[in-house]
Amino acid sequence: MACIDKETAEPIAEEIRQKTAVDPSLVSVVQLDLSDLDSVRNCSRKICASEPKLDVLINDAGVGIGPVKTSKQGYDYTFAVNHLGHFLLTHLLLGLLKKSRPSRIINVSSMYHRKVTRTLDFSREPKPESDMKYPGLFGYPTSKLAQILHTNILAKQLKEHGVVANSMHPGYVSSGIWYTDIHNKFVIIFMRFFGWLSTIIGRTPKDAAQTAIYMAADPALEKVSGQYFENVAISDQLSSFAKDPELAQKMWDVSSEMCGLTKKVE
Repeated sequence: MACIDKETAEPIAEEIRQKTAVDPSLVSVVQLDLSDLDSVRNCSRKICASEPKLDVLINDAGVGIGPVKTSKQGYDYTFAVNHLGHFLLTHLLLGLLKKSRPSRIINVSSMYHRKVTRTLDFSREPKPESDMKYPGLFGYPTSKLAQILHTNILAKQLKEHGVVANSMHPGYVSSGIWYTDIHNKFVIIFMRFFGWLSTIIGRTPKDAAQTAIYMAADPALEKVSGQYFENVAISDQLSSFAKDPELAQKMWDVSSEMCGLTKKVE
């Protein structure tokens, strides 16, 4: 379990140990702050040093809306957490995933990727009013589109390595993601109402997890790759941008540069 707060995660890990009655050593927690690429590198080193194999990597963590801010490396915080951190973590764990074949990568995206209706702006230079790098790669919908594009390239690259990669939409979940880290009192009031409403019309986290569990564990999906899932099935509810191979490659190249994996690309 890779979590930003080990003190919060440890009691949950202990609950899993007790309810499943597995060897306690099989459930471990490692600290990971996806907004900080240095933390991602440190986490991957610990996992590679402690784990002999990695059958499934589920990139699920994310943030919703909140104050505009930048990550430690100077990128949009939401884009950094929802995409860049997962992008780098996956890259650094690929050796272990290949060694553990057949293995699976699951990127938890969202139907909100369809909110991206304009061609993405990959400009590097900050705007005059901000010091944010890549200011066009900003916000929740863009980050969720990036996860699908990441999946598409992974599926192609890993085809001959026994590793499959798929993305998914868990549904509208009553998780609290939309009203954390907000400081404007009027927004807090609105989002608390929105959060209360989500408890009525939204899925429970347990229900929403069913698609990810299916993708991680069903033997019939061992060779299924490059697909988008929702409601425990393959879905065709992808935007035209999510199906664009050239955009996927551009996002891959720029993400690699942002993570320090390659030199800047033109």
